[in-house]
Amino acid sequence: MSTHEEFQKKRNKRLNQVDTKISFLNEGVKGLGAAFKEFEADIIEYMAFSAENYANHERRIKKLEQKS
Repeated sequence: MSTHEEFQKKRNKRLNQVDTKISFLNEGVKGLGAAFKEFEADIIEYMAFSAENYANHERRIKKLEQKS
């Protein structure tokens, strides 16, 4: 085998490794995107719940402060 063929073989092996790692990262990023969408839905729901109950909470605190 010539030096060029050896170099080419090493290069192809490295390229295959890089391709495998890129594919793995791509799958990870897709999973991250899906997880973020779920988190986003949960946090939006929590924010809506908090906003709905904020006024009640403020009233309770004012009543407690007035009693003190």
